[in-house]
Amino acid sequence: MMTPSDTRFAEPRKRILYGKLERVMKRLEKGDLPMVITEVYVFGSFLRNKKRPRDLDLLLIYDSDATLKMYEAVDGKGPHWRLSQMGRSPSMLRGCLKSNAEKSVDISICPSLEEYTRDLLYPMDVCLRIWTPADRDWRGKLREHFSKE
Repeated sequence: MMTPSDTRFAEPRKRILYGKLERVMKRLEKGDLPMVITEVYVFGSFLRNKKRPRDLDLLLIYDSDATLKMYEAVDGKGPHWRLSQMGRSPSMLRGCLKSNAEKSVDISICPSLEEYTRDLLYPMDVCLRIWTPADRDWRGKLREHFSKE
């Protein structure tokens, strides 16, 4: 099991960011989130194993249909959607996964990896899917990634 004290993370900054990733993933695994998350990707300087990464870059892919269903309401007028709550769901999700002033964790939310990368000015040089509901071994994926270097 990879831990913050793993030799791969001898530098204090990497241990700190890994600890933040552990906290985010624990909250994600716990569930009870305002969006249905289907994939988690790590990218950027942390994944490139930069000696002193600035932040932890995460991309959360969500299921738009399942998320929409969460905001469906039925009353005497029939089914309708609580659109104002649904519109706030990305910021509510970020609030569930990290503290408000935490600038060292950058969480992007998108319905697909393709849609996210289409809007980038520069292509991502490295991106690793670390979690899905069916494959939750994110630590193993990181361990394997860093052992290749």
